[in-house]
Parts: sequence; structure tokens; C-alpha cells
Amino acid sequence: MKKIGLLLFFAVFACSLSAQNRLSVFIGNANRYASVDLSDFCRRLCVEYDISAESLNNYYRRCGRDWGHVGLALEIARTSGRSMRDICDYYRRYKSEGWGRILIELGIGPESSYCAPFYDRVHCHSDYWHEHYDSYCKRHGKYLRTSTGIRNTRNMGSGNTGDIMTMITTMTRMMTIEWPVIIPCKSLYV
Repeated sequence: MKKIGLLLFFAVFACSLSAQNRLSVFIGNANRYASVDLSDFCRRLCVEYDISAESLNNYYRRCGRDWGHVGLALEIARTSGRSMRDICDYYRRYKSEGWGRILIELGIGPESSYCAPFYDRVHCHSDYWHEHYDSYCKRHGKYLRTSTGIRNTRNMGSGNTGDIMTMITTMTRMMTIEWPVIIPCKSLYV
């Protein structure tokens, strides 16, 4: 009987690690994409979740100044039907225990009917951000893939004039290009 109980414990533990790993990948991909194209990342979140830029910045501050956590919190709010204020309160209360605990507290645990659609959307967003991050790095020759990640290869020179000029040029281009506005993930509510 002890062996069965121990086996069951390890099975549940392994499942929770897998779920936590998917969330970590989501957070990492969101942060990587935000690190190279923050304005596009924020615009996509505002459109996808129908929120203002001011609200998004507020959520950024409340979610530990981490864009990956903001993206995950927005998806949790959408799935659970709770307000972002509630999600941010849960994050503050349970952040030391991880997002898995927050999901369980909000009713999106492994036994929930919302679990599979939630993780499908998380996976879809994660893949989308990963693809756009890679695409951005390929389009802009200032990033070089190394064995330890992406390294900025620009000659920074003295000061940050290049960064300011790059930002102005990028913003000008963004205002003249028709951008797709919806992240192509299946809605939970269709």
C-alpha cells in the first residue's frame, strides 16, 4: 500500500513539474520577445486582451516588473473570468509558491475543464512570441545567436545616440506599416 501511495505522489509531482515548466517557457519567450521589440509586444497584449497601455503598465508594476508574468496573468484572468486586480493580488500572495499554486487557487487546476484550453493558448502564445523573436533577430543584424543565447553585436560607441536613433527610426516605420492585430490563437470562448 505504501508503494502505491508513493507512486501516486511521484505521478502527481511529475505532472505539476510539467505544467510549471510550460509556464516557465511561456514567461521566458514573452520576456525575450519583449526585450527586442517591447512596443510591438505591448501593442499585441493591449489588442488581444482589450486593455489600455496605462492599464498594461500598471499590471507590469504589480506583476514584479516582468512582461512574461503580465502575459500569463492576462491569460489567467481571461480563462478564470476574474479581474486582473484579483490575479495581481493572488500573484502577490502566492508568488513564492509559483503560478501553479495560483492556477489551482483560481480553479484552473489539472482536474478543471479550463486546464487544457488554458495550456493550449499558453502554448500558442509562447510559440508565437518565440517565432517573432527569432524573426526579429534575423531581420535586424544587430543580434548574433551564440551557444549561450543572443548577444547584441552593435558597436555601442560612446553614449547611447545609436539607441535613440534606432528607436526613432523603428517608431517611424511602425507608424507607417499595417500590422496584424490579433495573435492567431484559438479563443476559449468560440
